[in-house]
Amino acid sequence: MNNAFVVDADSHILEPIDLWENYLEDKSLLPLAPRFFNDENGDQQLSMEGELLSKKGFGLGGRNVNKKWDRSLGKQRWEEQEPGGFDPHIRIKDMDAAGVDAGLVFPTIGLRYSGFKDAVLGAACCRAHNKWMADFARPYPDRLFPIAALPFQEPALALKELEFAVEKLGFRGAMIRPNPVGGRNLDHPDFYPIWERAQDLGCVIAVHEGGNMRNAPQVGRDRFQNWAYLHAVSHSMEMQMAVMCVTFGGVLDRYPRLRFSFVEAGGGWLPFWLERLDSHARRLDWLLPECKTLPSEAFRRQCVIQVESDESTIPMIADLVGEDYIVWGTDYPHFDCNWNGAVEELRSAKLSRATADKILGGNLIRFYDLPVGRTRAAAVG
Repeated sequence: MNNAFVVDADSHILEPIDLWENYLEDKSLLPLAPRFFNDENGDQQLSMEGELLSKKGFGLGGRNVNKKWDRSLGKQRWEEQEPGGFDPHIRIKDMDAAGVDAGLVFPTIGLRYSGFKDAVLGAACCRAHNKWMADFARPYPDRLFPIAALPFQEPALALKELEFAVEKLGFRGAMIRPNPVGGRNLDHPDFYPIWERAQDLGCVIAVHEGGNMRNAPQVGRDRFQNWAYLHAVSHSMEMQMAVMCVTFGGVLDRYPRLRFSFVEAGGGWLPFWLERLDSHARRLDWLLPECKTLPSEAFRRQCVIQVESDESTIPMIADLVGEDYIVWGTDYPHFDCNWNGAVEELRSAKLSRATADKILGGNLIRFYDLPVGRTRAAAVG
């Protein structure tokens, strides 16, 4: 029996369709909050700020992980998707069956709050969402760890929500998008107060891309209409630019105790990208006055990359970047999640047992200072 903890660095909830009705403090904002409805053909639709969200891929947000993947799952209604996305007790049963002891929990629809035109509405939806997430995780305080949503289109409101989520709700991490919001990249000075406060609070900043980011640039949108193309390019390429911003832009040097986790973008690109950034930092240093430390060194000091079990490049990342900077996640329960058999799959990779233990949980527990230990997954013992 392996006694090492297994902790999922990237799992998601599925927001109940009445979340905003029940948790939004200012009910006058309800008409503009996310809203599910049936159109004239009886098809389920979702609107935000009164605008229809593209239905392409709508049913893929939370497939049932115990059902075989097929095209029909893309036509599911929202409430028909993975039960463990909505119910923490079912979620724990899924985790027990998969041998997952604990997990960080990210939004799904809430990945898009920073794309609202109305910053006040975005902040109100983040507050409602974070309060619901706290209630979702409350029955399992040593197994489910919510990650806060922040309204990044208005830095002052994002700072306020960061403090509320950490100080009032006890969250250990907050999520941001890698996309420029309000014309600001992650190294923009307007975000400095957020980075400073997150550093002081010991709050990890988890950078997580997602689909359908409204009112903000997203890689591929200028040339592709096909959602498969957009999904393939946006996550990894947006994340590469986020790593570039926090290293070239000196965010990591300015706040040397601030921690960044780069999530759901694969990891095979990281050794190449850090090498390229280092090369530019050496040769073009006069163009990068805020970059005091080589990007690869700053990354190792303050960052981790999340991978999934089916990535064949994991041993390469461990060799070239280091085994201490890799965490493991599944993307449960989204359409491309790697769930059933994922723990065993990673343990079968060409890694030492000690390295696999670090990637499956040890690194994440250290990075987030997670209070795991009282309760284990039943399948692990």
